[in-house]
Amino acid sequence: MQLRVDRLRETLKLLQPVVPKKPTLTVLNNILLKDGGAVANDLDMTLILELPEAEGECLIPHHSALELLKYVPGNELLSIDQSNESLELSWEGGKASYDAVDPKEYPAVPEVKVKVEGDVDGDSLLAALKSVVDYCSTDSTKPVLNGVNLSLGESLIAAGADGFQLAYKTQPISFPTEEQVIIPSRAVRILGDLWDKVPHTVPLEDALVNQVLAKRQISLALDDQHKLVARFGRVTMIIKLIEGTAPNLRQLIPEDTPIKIRLFAPDLERAVRRVRDTAKDGSGIVRFTWTETAMTVSAKSEKKGNVEAEVTVQTEGDAGKTALNVDYLLNYLKGREGLVSMGVRGVQEPVLFRHGTSPLVLIMPMFVQW
Repeated sequence: MQLRVDRLRETLKLLQPVVPKKPTLTVLNNILLKDGGAVANDLDMTLILELPEAEGECLIPHHSALELLKYVPGNELLSIDQSNESLELSWEGGKASYDAVDPKEYPAVPEVKVKVEGDVDGDSLLAALKSVVDYCSTDSTKPVLNGVNLSLGESLIAAGADGFQLAYKTQPISFPTEEQVIIPSRAVRILGDLWDKVPHTVPLEDALVNQVLAKRQISLALDDQHKLVARFGRVTMIIKLIEGTAPNLRQLIPEDTPIKIRLFAPDLERAVRRVRDTAKDGSGIVRFTWTETAMTVSAKSEKKGNVEAEVTVQTEGDAGKTALNVDYLLNYLKGREGLVSMGVRGVQEPVLFRHGTSPLVLIMPMFVQW
């Protein structure tokens, strides 16, 4: 088979996140070229990229080929030939040979028997998934929290939680049936990266303006064997979903918070950073007390004493207090501008954060001596 170097190089880069670094099967170090496609598989995900030039069938060592092609001009025409013993890549002025691996040793593309499928607004879907994925747990003993909990139906709800913090995002996207799935965090990140990098096709419209503004669609399909198939552009991604029932995260979001504090996110972030070192020396605890117009942010430890900073606020409700983990709070505030709202029900209740169109975020309190 023959194809341009830059075309194969781009394909190898896009497949890279699904090529395992320490595979359970050594054959997974390769990518499969077959039937007009390029395939990477790590047994949890299968990524297929359309590659019409891929005629015939062969396995290419991913890492070695990608390193080699970094130094071959992109406009060169690459020939790929495989015999029983060797795989040869050749171009004008050079060639490389590798031990051949039988394509039949490569895992077959998982069979998907679709039970429901539909097209949705891909920009909105991926924005929701990516906005909550960093809140998912990395604790392998909590598998149902190791991915984004996605509820499909009349609207789309994406949620990520680790037991100490929760992010919750609703989008007005409909799907043909009500379904709840748990997408592994790694799969969400890879899918989001592909969505940003791979050119999309959009529906043809009569007017140029409508064509430019047309929503980019992603096709989703579910089967009975806990698999999700996502298709867009030249991408087909088959994801093995996390089995199990996620907790009802929606019921953790309070319907009302009697105390609401509004303040500028950068002001709060600066105040928290001022007390961070002392907080880290004191179990990571940051204390907050407030009146109608001011909030005091403080931390204390035996070695570093007490430190505090004051922030101007607007408060609806009574004066109050709470304590939160410094790292969770700084992760939430990073990069945020404008007003942020804190909703509090009581000193031992979770704190609900709202910021523009960002997900609702719930952070569990820390129990301290006041």
